[in-house]
Amino acid sequence: MQNEGVSTYHITIDDDKLGVRPEVLVGMYNSIDARARQLAPQDIRRELIVSQDGRIKSKFYIQVSNRMAPHLIAAIQQRADSESGIGMKSYFYNLQEQVMSHMFADVKNVIG
Repeated sequence: MQNEGVSTYHITIDDDKLGVRPEVLVGMYNSIDARARQLAPQDIRRELIVSQDGRIKSKFYIQVSNRMAPHLIAAIQQRADSESGIGMKSYFYNLQEQVMSHMFADVKNVIG
């Protein structure tokens, strides 16, 4: 069996243009974080860190391992599906796309 290394993806999201209050954004990210951890096996739940910028309250950082990323993507998808407004659905799909682009870029680097 091949020993796979664990990669970590760093994603920065600036939600200033979204027009949503920072307190609401914190709640959304906390809910996604909690759901991703519920979906993940116990041994990898600590491989996800979601944090808010100290000065720019509409800016968030996500650090996620390649092992935890699929659970984060699933949690984002579930959050998008629960939204009724097209603007928020679109926002979550964009966030999901950013996480997946980091994952696929890493796979490309391994293959190439």
